[in-house]
Amino acid sequence: MSNDELVNEVMSRLKEQGFLMINEDFIDQLIITLHANVTIINTMTELAELETKILGSLLPTGSRQVESLKNLSVKIAEIAFNVEDLRHEQR
Repeated sequence: MSNDELVNEVMSRLKEQGFLMINEDFIDQLIITLHANVTIINTMTELAELETKILGSLLPTGSRQVESLKNLSVKIAEIAFNVEDLRHEQR
């Protein structure tokens, strides 16, 4: 069993037994913060896209930066939704 599998198994069992509870206020603040981060990253993505359009070939890494920011935004949004699901499960 790998370390990740072990951690997941322990977390699942703690959750099943009701020992793994996270403060509701903390979860709410975490969700707000994650969504705010997604909003900021999306704004940064728009700026990077604009910069790439304006500078074109002078900025060879621009399109990679845009894709990286988009991927980061998606990952953070997924985390936020997972935290929201956790909150609903705890209720």
